[in-house]
Amino acid sequence: MDTLKHRGLNGFQLKMIGLILMLFDHIHEFFSFTGYIPLLFKWLGRIVAPIFMFLIIEGYTHTRNKKKYMLKLYIGSVLMNIGNYLFLIYLPRADGFTIENNIFSTLLMIVIYMVIIDFLKRSVKQRDIMKIILSVLFLIIPFVIGSSLISIVNVTNFDFLNYIIPNIYLVEGGPIFVILGIIFYITKDNIYKLIQSYMIFCVALLFGSFAENFSISDLFYENYQWMMGFSAIFFYLYNGEKGRGIKYLFYIFYPVHIYLLYTISCFIIK
Repeated sequence: MDTLKHRGLNGFQLKMIGLILMLFDHIHEFFSFTGYIPLLFKWLGRIVAPIFMFLIIEGYTHTRNKKKYMLKLYIGSVLMNIGNYLFLIYLPRADGFTIENNIFSTLLMIVIYMVIIDFLKRSVKQRDIMKIILSVLFLIIPFVIGSSLISIVNVTNFDFLNYIIPNIYLVEGGPIFVILGIIFYITKDNIYKLIQSYMIFCVALLFGSFAENFSISDLFYENYQWMMGFSAIFFYLYNGEKGRGIKYLFYIFYPVHIYLLYTISCFIIK
């Protein structure tokens, strides 16, 4: 990326900032029922997902083994889906709250689209018409699979299919976040274009929220997803360096802190 070399924040530092802000976000998510958790925690949490999406682009771009990279995300996604289900069955919360967190699925879907985009670029470079057509079909297939999967599950009640097959409609953040990840990937070689595109995306969210509610207060107390725009500050400060590596930090911290917070909230609400 066109970045400020040797200054700003490296990948590890960005990841740590993301993990800390994510913790604040989830503290509010699991303990807001107490009335003691400030909404500020949720505002800070809007910054988190874009940071990890930004980092997944970097990780995918620089990894030597893209298949292994995708496999790790897939395993994380499946295990998280199974974990969410088991906690719902064996440790239900008194107020009916359920765990729906699974950023692994979102990141996996973004990586799938990066693979498709790479295939499309190679096809265009080779001027292979059949491969170009196939690439375009690949871009559509996740939506077709997602719709079909929803229909199949509704008819058969085979919920386990949602655990093992990524569904673009059901991933955390939905298709909107996947599209954002694609924007990041397309603009990854120029940080200024990336930030410009990102801010346009966030302004669209802002006006979408305002048009829906026609209330300034709702933009801060209900539909505050546009606050993710502040993530752009961290994109700009990124210096393009990986930094210290703790290989499975995110893969371990993410589910552990989710299930720990949920378990504590179950005992408190009793």
